[in-house]
Amino acid sequence: MSVFITLFTSLLPLYALISLGYFCSKKMNVDRDSLATLGIYIFMPPVVFGYVANMDFKPEYIILPIFYYAASVIIGLGFLALGKRIYGDKQANLMAMSASMGNTGYFGIPLMMLFFNEDIIAIYIFMMLGGTVYESTTGFYIAARSSFTVKQSIIKLIKFPGIYAIAAGLLWNILGLEFPDLAHVYWGHFKGCYVVIGMMILGAALAKVDHLVFGWRFTALTFAGKFIVFPTLTLLFVWLDQTFLHWLSVQELYYAMIMMAITPPAANIAAFAAQMDMEPEKAATTILIGTIFALIYIPCVIMVMGLS
Repeated sequence: MSVFITLFTSLLPLYALISLGYFCSKKMNVDRDSLATLGIYIFMPPVVFGYVANMDFKPEYIILPIFYYAASVIIGLGFLALGKRIYGDKQANLMAMSASMGNTGYFGIPLMMLFFNEDIIAIYIFMMLGGTVYESTTGFYIAARSSFTVKQSIIKLIKFPGIYAIAAGLLWNILGLEFPDLAHVYWGHFKGCYVVIGMMILGAALAKVDHLVFGWRFTALTFAGKFIVFPTLTLLFVWLDQTFLHWLSVQELYYAMIMMAITPPAANIAAFAAQMDMEPEKAATTILIGTIFALIYIPCVIMVMGLS
């Protein structure tokens, strides 16, 4: 129990930052989109670049984003089909998105910073590439079927700066270049800023919703996909690799995979839902409940599996 309490209290500052974002948006008119722009275009690229540039890269790591993309596709399309049978309307699309898209950036990176060293964080960030590609391709298809063309999806993907930060970091890594000491100092500053901005974005996004809409069956199905099926697929792959495939040689790679699988639903889902008129209040409510649930769920997983 003491281990759980320690892990639980370690997460509380992140939730305090979410509350701060909500307060600032409600009382000080801090704009969610401005925070998101700072997070995505200013603070994320240096953070991502630094981790990838400094990691001990191995060719076997390439399987990680491929797996994450494939698992997201399986869950997204599977829950879309299930949702069509149950709802028969846009709720099916929203459920599929919520079950297959995790908050791997704003929530996941600060979470990894809490519990793991820089090597595992770097591997985690590299694996995020699979989620980015999924969100910009299959995720768009699920969100709006014919409303987004292939060209629009590709343009969206091309504009995402995290991809270029990963590519630049890999090039720096391969060339064996070293960071100057001053760069390390400011990289640390950027990491801190990204944690604060990233968590505040969640609160600011929730503050834009006029009222919450609780759909218990919808939430239960979403949670089944995000917190049960996704981790189960990940653990199945881990077991297959340890028993038969032997593609991954480092135990820490499994840690990164599991942590990515247990992140709550992505904050971007609320934006997609508002844009495509897919019950944005229900989307925001699901994100809120999922993020609160993660406060209990994630420490339990870390404690049971001995990940930290």
